[in-house]
Amino acid sequence: MISNIQCPTVRIGKRSFIVFPYWISLLIIGILFGLVGAFTVLRDGLHVTGLSNAIPWGLWISVDLSAIAMGGSAFVFGVIVYILRIKRFEVIGKLAVLLGFLGYSTAGMVLLFDLGQPLRFWHPIVFWQPHSLLWEVTMCVVLYLSVLMAEVLPIVLEHSVFHSHPWLARFPILGSFIKFMHKLSHWLHSASPILAVAGLTLSLLHQASLGATYSVLAGRGIWFNQSAPVQFVFSAMSGGIALLFLSSVFVFRVMRPGQVSDGALLDIARLSGGITLLLTYLRIWDWAVTNYYSFNREIALQTEVLDTISPYSLTFWLGQALLPIIAGSVMMAAKKVNFRILMAVSIFPIIAAILTRWNYNFAGLIASISYDPFTPGVILNSYTPTWVEFSVATLVLSYWLLMFSLAARYLPFQSMKEHH
Repeated sequence: MISNIQCPTVRIGKRSFIVFPYWISLLIIGILFGLVGAFTVLRDGLHVTGLSNAIPWGLWISVDLSAIAMGGSAFVFGVIVYILRIKRFEVIGKLAVLLGFLGYSTAGMVLLFDLGQPLRFWHPIVFWQPHSLLWEVTMCVVLYLSVLMAEVLPIVLEHSVFHSHPWLARFPILGSFIKFMHKLSHWLHSASPILAVAGLTLSLLHQASLGATYSVLAGRGIWFNQSAPVQFVFSAMSGGIALLFLSSVFVFRVMRPGQVSDGALLDIARLSGGITLLLTYLRIWDWAVTNYYSFNREIALQTEVLDTISPYSLTFWLGQALLPIIAGSVMMAAKKVNFRILMAVSIFPIIAAILTRWNYNFAGLIASISYDPFTPGVILNSYTPTWVEFSVATLVLSYWLLMFSLAARYLPFQSMKEHH
């Protein structure tokens, strides 16, 4: 099974080169660069970053929320494969679980540096704050990451190295441990429907709560958005499934041709396109309610100030409205398999999901309303990420790409056993 995997090659002149080893080397360099910044921030604290009391969230939290959004296909295809029992998506569902695990583990890595007190990462688990939305998000992410680990373990143990490696017979302790892990894997696989329900529940809770974190802040006019919880859920589904489509084409057409039918891949594109159009419809109505029908002077002031220092409105109308409408329409109406066009337009829902989190994070911080009830105005703050923040961001992104690349090359997504 592994021997049939085709690695991409690049032809220079008369010679062809396998891209994989050079790509892995580049990612390792990115990780080494990131470790320098990670050591610096753990040694010196957050004052080496561009963060401040006025701008406590910056580049890292945007990477964190975007990584969580890109794992949105895991809970969707958990329901499709293990609850609705649509078996032609079973192999794709395993890739969705992998993307979910990578997204949430990446988010955990970012938070380790963003907290400021990384050794206290366990405090929310022990010291409960049930009235805090962020505490609820933390608990859901921790629990859902545990669910994803339980779902990924059977996929990893399908590799032939855990069945026929000579060390399993040479070292009895290792062999006994692997046998135990196989039994655990079999039990976890039989519990997949339960894990799928748990994953769906936890995902919907924390994705909605991430949006609600902003929408309850009435004092932050541009954040005060009652549909933000729904938008965060739909944007995670839209961008996450679009990323799953891109990844599936690369893994199951370029590297493992024939393992998944073109019709199944086309259905993923249609699903992402339909959710993208639904999200864009909701987003435009929400803009009208917030900016046109509310007659809120503070929101108009915030938007005006943001437009003077950043392309805030442009990113909304172009990146979150126009391009998603085009992409969603093309993906939804696709009847013939043209993967080049579908792959090109599927990038736009991913960008829209990232822009949603980027704009939400910075809009209410860069241009915020003063709390003086007699002379309300807009306070303009500034934020510039330092090299440490870019270094840590490079670390976590290189980790994501490295783990995905190794999984695409070595993991057997198609089960070696027929019983399910």
